[in-house]
Amino acid sequence: MMDVVTTRLVNPDLRARLDGGARPPCRIRRPGHLALEVADLGRAVDFYTRILRLVRVEEVGGVVYLRSQFEHHCLELHGTGRPGLHHAGWETDSDQETDALHDALVRLGVPVRDAPPEPGRRGRAFQFQDPMGFWHEVYRAMDRLPVLVSNGPFPVLRQAHFAFNSPDVDRDLEFFRAVGFRVSDWSPGRQASLRCLPEHHNISLFAHGRPRFHHQGFDIGSWEHLKGILDWMAQQEYPVEVGPVRHALGNNISIYLLDPDRFRTELFCEMEQIPDDEDHENRRQPPLFDLWRRQPVPAGFRE
Repeated sequence: MMDVVTTRLVNPDLRARLDGGARPPCRIRRPGHLALEVADLGRAVDFYTRILRLVRVEEVGGVVYLRSQFEHHCLELHGTGRPGLHHAGWETDSDQETDALHDALVRLGVPVRDAPPEPGRRGRAFQFQDPMGFWHEVYRAMDRLPVLVSNGPFPVLRQAHFAFNSPDVDRDLEFFRAVGFRVSDWSPGRQASLRCLPEHHNISLFAHGRPRFHHQGFDIGSWEHLKGILDWMAQQEYPVEVGPVRHALGNNISIYLLDPDRFRTELFCEMEQIPDDEDHENRRQPPLFDLWRRQPVPAGFRE
């Protein structure tokens, strides 16, 4: 895992330009994949294939690539011996959009670098570092494989969002707006939800004293499917960390699991949709973590 460093945007009037309606340089199309560094590669692969039913595609240079619906991979597991976030991947609409974002981030003084070769990835690619110190990979698309409808007791999962603990939510919200994300909800200094798809959030930011990758989110499609997953977890005697809950933010129904390295995965359904042409107002986020139980965030969940 790269050492976490704090970077600041060079251009001091970025927030003013965004508030004035400046168009972002590029349209991030969708979350593409997540790359995790793990302590024990075999143990991590077992969790994601046996418990979450992702499908192993190939292993190259100590990295195992796992797929879900149709893309070459949605998850990379790097057997480094030390758990950490390697990078989060995002797809654009074209190489031209990728290049436009690259050039805009360079002008803003954001750290960027060429993306290393990666199986299944299409088009030009680069990586940039956000102000929290995490790396993100931007590229056009993944190779499409024959579609999987299911791989066992429930439908395959769709990679849908990434969440981060942030020491400065407002700074990082400003940064991701510059990248091209739209704000769904924002509680200044506390929490932010941003989207690139019509879904309520594809990035979440939670206030915390130090930067940390908090969770990845997979869309399971429906409450009926989520109940099937809960039955599967019970059969496998695998504990559910939290849930089921209905979130105030996004209105989705969710459960959370911890993998062997304590990386958190959210499995959810029925998230609020915000079409691009909707006259959406950024809402002050309610404090409730679970609308059903009328409860705040559980102790330790933000760690």
